[in-house]
Amino acid sequence: MNDYYIKKYWEEEDILFYLHFHNKLAVRQIEVLSGEAVCLTIENPIQGEHLLCDKELDDLSFEESDYISEEEFNKVWSLSFI
Repeated sequence: MNDYYIKKYWEEEDILFYLHFHNKLAVRQIEVLSGEAVCLTIENPIQGEHLLCDKELDDLSFEESDYISEEEFNKVWSLSFI
């Protein structure tokens, strides 16, 4: 079982994404836009217009600098619920 954590800014939509992949599938996702965070999980994959990533990790293009630590991801995840 492998876990990967990604932080990626999508300039076109002005959204900062944090993604947690487990066995190459997204299991948690945070979208930060306009100072607000939307948290998505396998149990709650849709909130309004926001959808949990449905692509496998290998099907996406990330640079090495996009990978972050579990600690960094979890810090943002926990702050999103305050």
